[in-house]
Amino acid sequence: MITFRKATQADALFIAKGFHAAMLMEDAPEERIRLFAEKICSRDDVLYSARNTTIAELDGKPVGMLTAYDGSRYREMRRITMELVKEHLGIEFPGMDDETAPGEYYLDSLAVNPGLRGRGIGRQLLENAIAEGLSRNLVVTLAVDPVNEKAQKLYRTIGFKPMGELFIFGHTYWKWGIKPKE
Repeated sequence: MITFRKATQADALFIAKGFHAAMLMEDAPEERIRLFAEKICSRDDVLYSARNTTIAELDGKPVGMLTAYDGSRYREMRRITMELVKEHLGIEFPGMDDETAPGEYYLDSLAVNPGLRGRGIGRQLLENAIAEGLSRNLVVTLAVDPVNEKAQKLYRTIGFKPMGELFIFGHTYWKWGIKPKE
C-alpha cells in the first residue's frame, strides 16, 4: 500500500534524484546529484527542499516524490536556488520565465522510481497536491513538455486545462492549471 508523508532533511538525496528524473536528467553523474542534494535540497529556503516535498512510500521505502509550493514564495526561493546552482554546479538558466506567481500552487517536480511507473503512484501524488492547493483556494498549476503526450493525457484526465506557455530551463513548456471552484 502506498502511503504519503512530508519529506525530511534525510530525504535530500531522494529529492535530488527525483528532481533530476523529472527534468529527464536521470543519467546525470552521481557526484552532481549528491552535490545538488547537499548544497540545495538540504536547505529550507530553496525550491527543491524537504519543506516543499511529499514522499510516496511503499513498504516504508520512498518510491516517488512531488515538490510543490505556493507561488507567492517562488521568486525568493528561485533566486536562492539559482544562485546556489550557479555557485556549486556552474550552471545558469538565463531568460527563464517565472514558472508560477502569487495566487497559484505550483506542482514543480514529480518523479516515481522507474520500476514502479504506470501503477498510479504519480497520479496519487498529483491528486494529493491538487487537493492541498485547492484547499488554499489557489489555482493549481504545472508545466508540461509539449512532446510528452503521456503526461498530457494524465493531466487532462485529472482536470488540468491549458493556460499558456513558459520558457524554462532552455525549453518551451505548456502551463496548465486547475482553478478552485467558485
